[in-house]
Amino acid sequence: MMTNFSIHTFISKIIASLIILFYFNTLLPTFSIMLDPAGDAKHTGRQIQDSLERGISLQCAQALKKALEKKYSNIRVILTRFPGETIYPLQNANFANRLAVDFYVSLNFYPETKTKPGIFLYYFSYGDEFVTKIPDLFFCPFDQAHRISSKTTRLWAQNIANTLQSSQYKHQFDFHDVRGLPFKPLVGVKAPAVALEIGLKEKNDWQKYIEPLVQSLETIVNSQ
Repeated sequence: MMTNFSIHTFISKIIASLIILFYFNTLLPTFSIMLDPAGDAKHTGRQIQDSLERGISLQCAQALKKALEKKYSNIRVILTRFPGETIYPLQNANFANRLAVDFYVSLNFYPETKTKPGIFLYYFSYGDEFVTKIPDLFFCPFDQAHRISSKTTRLWAQNIANTLQSSQYKHQFDFHDVRGLPFKPLVGVKAPAVALEIGLKEKNDWQKYIEPLVQSLETIVNSQ
């Protein structure tokens, strides 16, 4: 049962969504990116040194939003959560779908033990890439929503991969292949959506990834 505080938070989220939706629609043309930092008030995520994944992911998302909006004048970036907020199942997917965002990026971090940290890039898949695409206007079960944008998702994931595995970043980290998985943070999102899982040897190493991530989105943003 939801407490009065939870109900108030939920209502505030709906109001904020409507304001953002109006903001987006009155400032077109823009390309909207939703950043989803892993964790929330109840889910701490993995421990990295003396810090927790939920705090690191939010710090990274906030810095990435600022860097993206500074570099690309035609985009708007929205975060799925704020400090102290609890996220309910499918809340972020509903948030993204209601705003009709153009791209959804989940940010996740893990403690790295290897000499060179690694980056994994996922898109949601049950291995059904070659199943007939579901038209957007048809009713679609939440666990099949990824199929609406599956072709664009794979294309944009590869665009990101092309940058992150380029020679200019090889000394910085090891990029692993793009992988299609039923990755829970992406379930229910209709827009093209990817998840990054980034290894950190030190808790503040997330700062080293801001520039590569901004650069990796250049082809996608500039094609709109």
